[in-house]
Amino acid sequence: MIKGKVLLFALLLVLATSVYAGEVDDCLSTVSLSASPLHVLICPAGDFQDMGDDCGGYIMITALDGSGNGIPNIPWTDFWLDACDGAQALYLCAGAVTADSMTNSLGQTTISDPISGGGCITSGGVFVAIQNNQILESPDCTDPVCLDMEIKSPDLTANGIVDLTDFSQFGNAYGSSSGDTNYDDCCDFNNDNAVGLSDFSLFGNHYQHECQ
Repeated sequence: MIKGKVLLFALLLVLATSVYAGEVDDCLSTVSLSASPLHVLICPAGDFQDMGDDCGGYIMITALDGSGNGIPNIPWTDFWLDACDGAQALYLCAGAVTADSMTNSLGQTTISDPISGGGCITSGGVFVAIQNNQILESPDCTDPVCLDMEIKSPDLTANGIVDLTDFSQFGNAYGSSSGDTNYDDCCDFNNDNAVGLSDFSLFGNHYQHECQ
């Protein structure tokens, strides 16, 4: 009986929140970066530091309805990131992206927590979606807002696990520098234009990590 009441309360809370939240306007809502460009490392296990730990980085989000009013109480799980360039690979685990809090009375929140996933985005930027609404550039409202973010992961093949196929790709690039034929920017985790020992150490520390 108690369990039934708890489930009913949870359902009512979800329904009340969704009704109260309103519908996100994908053109009036905004997203921006605290610093640009923003370099972010991710891992399927989600065990990198917060975006903000090293450089004070975060994504600022303002969710507005069609009248330009802030939408409060959007759950922190209702946000998503992806590559603006479809040729760039990004794999996100279930529940990979969470905001730091529900949106406040102005419809604002931030994303700075570690991201669980793999892949590599070195160009083209990243778009943000709120409740499946991709935020668009105004005033035309046809193209997504592409944040100047670079995302790298030891899960180079973007399949949710750091394994031998990733090691093979990393090994091919190891010892190379920018300009070399075998240089792979996705393997240059510390962005020093070379794939060296520090990159190998980072890769080794996350080897066999996978989505939970």
